[in-house]
Amino acid sequence: MTAARESARQTADFDIGWRAHASTSMSALPLTYVVRSANVNDKKPVESLLRHSFSLVGRFGKRVSHVIGDRQYYSEEVFASVRKRGAEPIIPHPSGVKSPLIDLWLTKRFKVKGDERLVEIYKLRMAVERSFRAGKLELGMENVRWRGIAKVRMHVAIIFSCIYAVAIAAHKVGRPELANSIAAFTY
Repeated sequence: MTAARESARQTADFDIGWRAHASTSMSALPLTYVVRSANVNDKKPVESLLRHSFSLVGRFGKRVSHVIGDRQYYSEEVFASVRKRGAEPIIPHPSGVKSPLIDLWLTKRFKVKGDERLVEIYKLRMAVERSFRAGKLELGMENVRWRGIAKVRMHVAIIFSCIYAVAIAAHKVGRPELANSIAAFTY
């Protein structure tokens, strides 16, 4: 799971923006997403994302074993929601937590520390970052100019559809290693 600021416009004395929260497979393909106002806490859409992701993966006879998230998703509620679905939460605790739920944290220089097994699993989170990086840098997710949540949702859906189109095209031309390379399919 990850969050990305989608759109902002200046009105009066404050910014109004949107944030996309997505659940992504380890092959950097989005499974499901929700768009919320930027002022909504990142933990709010987690239950919806988990429900849809586990349902989607379950339809294909697969199982989610780990849920890797950034530290803004760290909370007892998120951990409980992940565990009730039979998966292990891999979410580092923020600094200042007195009794952490997991032996995993990030240093000031963003190095992952803690239980070696958890550290290795957490490093896999880069798949999620690749997905959003492609959306932001190459498909315009960072600079959405639409007004209204319905239009922003459609914009994110089109971006994620493009990510899937690239993956499909890469496999069709016999180059699966390019499945996450949008740049390889641009003119």
